[in-house]
Amino acid sequence: MYRKFNIGVTGLNSTDSPAPGIAVMKCISEVTTWKGRGIGFGYDALDAGLYVKDYFSHSYLLPYPSEGADYLLNNILKVHNEVGLHFIIPTLDSELYNFLSIENDINKHGIMTFLPAREQLESCSKINIGKLGDRLSISVPQDYCIRKTDKLGAAADTIGFPLIVKGLFYEAYKANNMNEAMGFVNKITKKWGMPVILQQYIEGEEYNITAVGDGRGDYIGAVCMKKLYITDKGKAWSGITIKDNSLFEITERFFASMKWRGPLELELIKDKNTGEYNLLEVNPRFPAWIYLAKAAGINLPWLTVKIACGEKVKKTTEYKIGVIFNRYVDEVILKVDTLDILNTKGAIHYEQKTL
Repeated sequence: MYRKFNIGVTGLNSTDSPAPGIAVMKCISEVTTWKGRGIGFGYDALDAGLYVKDYFSHSYLLPYPSEGADYLLNNILKVHNEVGLHFIIPTLDSELYNFLSIENDINKHGIMTFLPAREQLESCSKINIGKLGDRLSISVPQDYCIRKTDKLGAAADTIGFPLIVKGLFYEAYKANNMNEAMGFVNKITKKWGMPVILQQYIEGEEYNITAVGDGRGDYIGAVCMKKLYITDKGKAWSGITIKDNSLFEITERFFASMKWRGPLELELIKDKNTGEYNLLEVNPRFPAWIYLAKAAGINLPWLTVKIACGEKVKKTTEYKIGVIFNRYVDEVILKVDTLDILNTKGAIHYEQKTL
């Protein structure tokens, strides 16, 4: 049944900090037995993924998350009535609370999801990473959450320089002194608002794990990656698959304790001086590098669809080691008429609407 599902994904921007949506749909579109249609959801008419016809038969604009869950629900149900939507994978941190708010409503209309519980989401937020480290017995860098800029000085003095300045959902910068820290705080708050997190800087190599939890204390698949190149926003631009028993032990411990349901990414750093792994953050969705996992042998987005539909999915951690992703920039060419249609009608249909 799910092989004919129309599957929607969000997060289609392709900037210097790309969203995961295009990569998620790339994974699904390469499943030869899938006969459904891809439906793309963006928040801005210039989100490049909206125009990738190889992956999406229909593309829609959604209201920004700040407009609330009711607007999101109305838009999702409108899409469902127009083209038929069977499954949706949100890929942006900032939209997850709204999707959790409407999850029961869209499920009643036959639209499936596979998301963590609200309490799980809150327990793994950046402002609670210290408590999570204690719960899992995993080292975490010292951090402070500031809600007013006048608290920056005291927090920075406690942590010491250099330090990392993070937004609640997006962006992270290394600050070497107070002037840089203030500049990054202003930059982040101007775009995303407060709070801002200050985190101890640890020198070492960064590692990421992407996995999908079954909601019962285990996971159905996981892939580990070592970052080879990192942008100024802390994003991996190149990475290589690795196997490390310590990372898998941390992954097992996380899922056993949290009973996490759905996709996630664990970000860790291996302290250059101690060799110890420190948990930097938990991202409650697929990472933008998710196609690396598929290329290495585990198609996590497709496994998510299968387990959500009730199919028994055998746990797998077998994948190729030494597979590298190296991100590059490409252009999507479109006519101005296409942009006008999306801006005025909120949707583009690359093939006929069929239910």
